[in-house]
Formats: sequence, structure tokens, C-alpha cells
Amino acid sequence: MSLFGRSSAFPVLEIASAIPDTTSHLLQHTAATYQDALQQHPLITKMITGGTLATCGDAIAQSQNALEPYDKRRAVSFMLFDMCYRALQHAAFPILATHCHGQYLGELLQGTPLIVDSDYLAAMERTLASQLGIVPFIYYPVFYALTALVQDLSPQATVYRARKTFVPLMRKNLKFWIPIQFIQFGFVEEHWQIPFLAAAGLCWTFLLSLAAGSTKSYQEKNSAAYLADSNKALPGYNARASASS
Repeated sequence: MSLFGRSSAFPVLEIASAIPDTTSHLLQHTAATYQDALQQHPLITKMITGGTLATCGDAIAQSQNALEPYDKRRAVSFMLFDMCYRALQHAAFPILATHCHGQYLGELLQGTPLIVDSDYLAAMERTLASQLGIVPFIYYPVFYALTALVQDLSPQATVYRARKTFVPLMRKNLKFWIPIQFIQFGFVEEHWQIPFLAAAGLCWTFLLSLAAGSTKSYQEKNSAAYLADSNKALPGYNARASASS
């Protein structure tokens, strides 16, 4: 249940009532069909939704560079990654809901003049657990590994790419996703939460694809840069390697 205790009907059903009859009927039928699919086949429906919208987001990002042809491998890598991540969310969100009820933030606020409803504290706890736990330790490692594998990037270049882009992406990630996930955990029905995130993810995939979607600039031409960075990071090791050679 959301904080407002709404029924399982999604807002699109309400929006449809303000649209001309034919279009309204089509939207209502489509929304009802999708909702049935969510209830009967929740995991596969969420994965297909995420993969489809991620492909669209990447396509929009790729279209920003008219000089480059459409990169099918890049598109497939985003589709597969998003489908995997939606499956993880499908498994992880019930666990977060079970263990995060606002008790931890409530303890931190004890003794302060701040009074916050426990439902809002629970939504923020789940948001922070996702953004500070799942995202840096699962989301990005899988993103870098899977997109590199599909786009045929070497392990050395993959590490170099991650080192160059992780911190800027994580900053953007927190700014973009903390408010959205707070809304998701606080105001969106549980079975609609991942489709909601997938829809918001269309915008995020566009940003992610622009920032770190293509691996072309991290191909073997950057191996020298990777090795140079490694030499700086491990001066003692390299000095011993030079002495032994």
C-alpha cells in the first residue's frame, strides 16, 4: 500500500477519463491488460517493460550523435542490463519492505524536535538502502561488466572506464534517483513500483547512455592510459617488477 492507501488502480486509468471516448477506451483497455499481466506474470512483465524502455532511452541518446551509426551492441547491452536489474529489484524490494519500517531513522531523530511520520521514514530508509547499498555495490558493477562483455571491451579497458566514470555517475544517480525512489516507496502501489521506475528509467538511461553508454572511446587505444593509471596507483609494485626484470 502507498502512503495514501490508494487502491491498485494506476493513475492512467483516471487520466483516461478526461480523454475522448475512443482514445480513452483504448488507454483503459491497454492499462487493464498491462495490470493483468503484472498480476499474473509480474517478473517477466517488469523485465520486458524495463528492457523496452531502456532500449528506447539508449536509442534517444544515440540519436544525439548523427555522425555515428546506430550501435546495436550498445542497445542490446542496455536492454539486457535493465532486464537483469528489474529482476533484482523484484526480489530485493520485498526484503527492503520487510526490514525497513522507519525504525533506524526514527532512532536517529530521537531527542530532536523533528517529528516525521513513520511511513515517510520507512520510504526514506528503503530509498537510502537502495541508493547507498544496491546501486554502488551491485548496480554499477553489473552495468560495467555486462555492457563491456556485450560490447567486447577488454577487462583492462573496463576497469579504466569504471574508474573514469563511476564517481560522476554516482553523483548524478543520487540527485536523480533519491527523490524518485522516495516517491516510489512512499506513494506507488507495490506491484506498480518497478514499472514506475522503468518509466523514470527512460530518462535515466538517456543520461547514463550519454555519459557511459559507448565503450568505443575505451577500446584498446586507452590501454596505455589504463596502464599509466595503474603505474601511478601501484608505484611500489611496479618498482619491484622493474627491478626483477
